[in-house]
Amino acid sequence: MTSSSPPDAAVPYDGRRSIREMLAELLARHREDDIVLGDILAFLGERAFGALLLILALPMATPLSAIPGVSSVFGLPMVIICAQLMLGYARPLLPDALARRTVRREALVRALERADPWLIRIERAVHPRMPSLTGPRAERAIGAAATFMATLLALPIPGANQPPALAVSLFAVALIERDGVFAILGWIAVFAAIAIFVAIYGVLFAAGMFMFGKVAG
Repeated sequence: MTSSSPPDAAVPYDGRRSIREMLAELLARHREDDIVLGDILAFLGERAFGALLLILALPMATPLSAIPGVSSVFGLPMVIICAQLMLGYARPLLPDALARRTVRREALVRALERADPWLIRIERAVHPRMPSLTGPRAERAIGAAATFMATLLALPIPGANQPPALAVSLFAVALIERDGVFAILGWIAVFAAIAIFVAIYGVLFAAGMFMFGKVAG
C-alpha cells in the first residue's frame, strides 16, 4: 500500500505548530476544490496518524455528517488508518485507490469554522502529560477503539455518526500533542458513543418487535 502525491507536495508538517496552525497551513497550500488524501498524508509527515484522523473525524463531528454519503467518504479511510494504528504501523499507508480519493475543501473549511471555538479552547488546555496513556502500547489500544468507532461512523446509520467522530477527534488530539488527559476523554467518549448506539437501536429493536407482535398476533 502506498500514498501518492505530486513532486511539488507541501513540506511535511514538522510538529511545532499548533493544531489550528497546522490545519490552516494545509488549507493555504491546497486551494483546489478537492484535496487529494495522498497529498494530505504527505503534508502531515511525522504526526500523520493523529492529524489525519482529526481531519477526517472533524467534519463527522459536526452537522455536516447528516449529508448523505459523507460518512462513507470520511469513514472508510478512517477505518484503515485506525486499524494500522492498532497494528503498530509507524506511519499510515493508504492503498492507491484511497490515496487518490479527495476531500471537499469546502466541507473541510466549514467543519473547521464550526470547530474553531472548540479548537481554541483545546489548544489552551492541551500539552504533553501522562505519557503512558499515549505510548506505543496505549496507541494500539486507542487504535482498536478508534477502529470500532470509525466502523460505526462509516455505516449509513442515522444518529450514529457524531458520537464516534467525537471520540476519534479526542484520540487524535491526544496523539498529536501526546496528552494523556485527552486520551482519557477519548475513552469516555467511546463508552458514551456505545451507550448512545445501544440505547437508540435497543429502542428501535424493541419497537420493531412490539409492532411485529401486534401484526403477528
